[in-house]
Amino acid sequence: MPDRNTLFHAAERLHAHLSAHHLADGLLSGPDPGVRLNLRLWRFAKSALPVFPWRDDYIFMQTQGYWILANWMLYESTGEPGFRRRAEQAADAVLRRQTAQGFWRYPLPERRHLVATVEGNWGAAGLLASFAREPHPEWLEGAQRWRRYLVETIGFQQHSSGKAINYFDRPRGKIPNNSVEAAWFFSRLWKASGDSSLLEDVDAMLEFVAAGQLPSGELPYIVNGPYERGRDHYLCFQYNAFQFLKLAWSERLRPTAAIRRILPGLARFLTGGVRTNGSSATDCFHLASGPEVDFYTAVLAAALYEAGRLGLLSQVDSADRCYARALERQRPDGSFAFSTGDWRLLSDRRSYPRQSAMTLFHLLYGCGLGDGFGAALNA
Repeated sequence: MPDRNTLFHAAERLHAHLSAHHLADGLLSGPDPGVRLNLRLWRFAKSALPVFPWRDDYIFMQTQGYWILANWMLYESTGEPGFRRRAEQAADAVLRRQTAQGFWRYPLPERRHLVATVEGNWGAAGLLASFAREPHPEWLEGAQRWRRYLVETIGFQQHSSGKAINYFDRPRGKIPNNSVEAAWFFSRLWKASGDSSLLEDVDAMLEFVAAGQLPSGELPYIVNGPYERGRDHYLCFQYNAFQFLKLAWSERLRPTAAIRRILPGLARFLTGGVRTNGSSATDCFHLASGPEVDFYTAVLAAALYEAGRLGLLSQVDSADRCYARALERQRPDGSFAFSTGDWRLLSDRRSYPRQSAMTLFHLLYGCGLGDGFGAALNA
């Protein structure tokens, strides 16, 4: 495995790239692979013609959440005040973009009419991470406003075991990833505020997730429900790596029987996603070959690192190989491409701030710097 100093230097280089090319007014902005036709095809044309002014810069709250966490990790590791300043500036900017109702508007034009659970959770997570170090009441109040909107407007779907949080403010399928993330956010908010009533939905969401776990250990993408048919597989290892981390962090905050049931099988499943060269398999159907997406490899590395820390892995070098591969793919300017080998011949070499902020966080996670919230909210 790359040693801590090598990983940390890679993270510093990526941070410098993001600051130079994507940071403005406290927030990261830039292009995104998007959804639908852009994700499947149009992004490759944009990558091949970089001189054209595509005018597709977006500001995602998910990007800012990871950016805030990473800056706090860098500050606490180095003591450099610039990292602290960036984290606080981002938290203030996130708060300014929150609506009076408590949500954040979705940036992509295809979904601008929707309010996304993941966007709100990450905007609020960034506020809570800053509140952990500097208890400005407005940051906590912003996270609480989002929680009220999430519960009262976005709401839940009942399930035979527990209940699932909705993906948008208009119901669609029961997606475990959203319930994992909401359970983690509610637990974070409880730690920040001390209000135990904020936990009232957590156990039901975790029971829903545990009930849906497949025999392989994988958590399905969609559980069958009235709005959408079930679907077991979608970006299997990437999705499940994110879920493993949030479940592990939730368990650290508040141990539960449901999480203890999920984690061992999920860890075993993730080891099957590491290709020979250390990259993450794109999905369950392209294990040995297929496109290579760098931020998938970074999150899989972090999840396997955490699984090893918890003593859940027999193959102790899995995280090492993923981190080594991630560093092989870093470009001289510190950035990462999005993907190569798409449709065998295509690649997408644009710098995307959302995926890059995630990669930055996961590189720092492999340095043993924790989850970005600091000791105050991790015990």
